[in-house]
Amino acid sequence: MFAKNKILVLLSALLVLSVFCGCEGLIVGTFVISLDIDGGDIVTQDDFSKFYVDLTTESEWNDHKDEIKDIDNVGFQLWVTNNGATAVTGQLFASTDSSYADTAAVRDSATLVLDGLTLPPGATYVDWPSSLTYLREVDKLKQLVEGGTFAIYALTTTLPFTITVDSATVIVTVTAGS
Repeated sequence: MFAKNKILVLLSALLVLSVFCGCEGLIVGTFVISLDIDGGDIVTQDDFSKFYVDLTTESEWNDHKDEIKDIDNVGFQLWVTNNGATAVTGQLFASTDSSYADTAAVRDSATLVLDGLTLPPGATYVDWPSSLTYLREVDKLKQLVEGGTFAIYALTTTLPFTITVDSATVIVTVTAGS
């Protein structure tokens, strides 16, 4: 499994290098933006949390934001450990509005973008291809990604829970051209 991931990373790096070498004459190309999300322990008794995604801090995004033709795909890689004795389930919602303060407002106004992921006790790894099975409203998610900044709201009914996010990366593939 690790070898497959290593090959995927190497191929992605080669693709990015081939697109950006001499990109002054870029007509159409595909590039990959990988946004690492800080990990750590998440201990909560709350059913609601939010964080912000800001792709505008990524150099690839800034270099080509005006040339974006299409957001091809959005996915993620996740290494997480559920430190509890029971499985944790939840949903992720997304919105350009970062002011929602409770689960009712999120469910009423934000877009459900991830559903069906269950974290059993112990370590779990979700690879990029598997992440696509959990994504919902992909067209709306692509619109949010194209805007560059948005809020993600995490909701759960599994309380309390303690998980450790060992590593999380959002991976966006983009077609750009002049």
